[in-house]
Amino acid sequence: MFGLIVGVFGFWASIIPILALGLGALILGVMILFLPESTATRVDRLATASGLPALLNIEAMMVDLDASARGIYIPTTGFGVAPKVLVPLSDSVMASLSKARLARSGRVFVTLGTGMYDRGILLYPPGGEILQALESCLQLDLGTIGFDELPEKMGFGFETLGISKRGISIELEEPKVRFQMNLTSLIDLEERLRLLAPRVIEQVGSPLTSAVAATVAKTTGRFVRLMDSNVNQSTLSGTLELLETAPK
Repeated sequence: MFGLIVGVFGFWASIIPILALGLGALILGVMILFLPESTATRVDRLATASGLPALLNIEAMMVDLDASARGIYIPTTGFGVAPKVLVPLSDSVMASLSKARLARSGRVFVTLGTGMYDRGILLYPPGGEILQALESCLQLDLGTIGFDELPEKMGFGFETLGISKRGISIELEEPKVRFQMNLTSLIDLEERLRLLAPRVIEQVGSPLTSAVAATVAKTTGRFVRLMDSNVNQSTLSGTLELLETAPK
């Protein structure tokens, strides 16, 4: 503002040095205002603003239904196809899970058995778009690779997408899968969701945790359940559980 005022005065008074001083101060102010905010920061804020409403709606629905079970990622196949995540309304539904039927279902509320509580919420995962972007970046169906190839492929893809640094750790200790990555964006969304949507974080996962869980389900062809996740400054880590494959 100072630069603008000085510049206008210099122009009005026809005093070239003052005009130059004002323009210089104005340009410097604009640079100070915008340069410190990196592209990653702006992406963080945009992702947070656009992604929060949908996730808060899922949070409210889970609270209203008193859904306390952890989500189960349903393995699927096909380039650009993201696994869905099922939040059971009871813990004893594994024997009723059918990969083929759930993958084809277009319903949100699904029946899993004959019991009163054998029902669940079938959701498009919060990280579904990230998984699709990852496969598009790699030009690869992640359901066609071995688990040992996953850290390198995911690390390269996430780095290219500007999500994390390349050194992603994904370790299999049957039946658990532990992962860790150093984020370069989406940190604001990760932190805010832990305060605003704790059920989504604990039972389904944040968009990035969800993307990892969906990718592991697709690569292994097994049901995957989120056990825990944590973000510490820019480091995201978590544990997944590989479940026995139910009959088709």
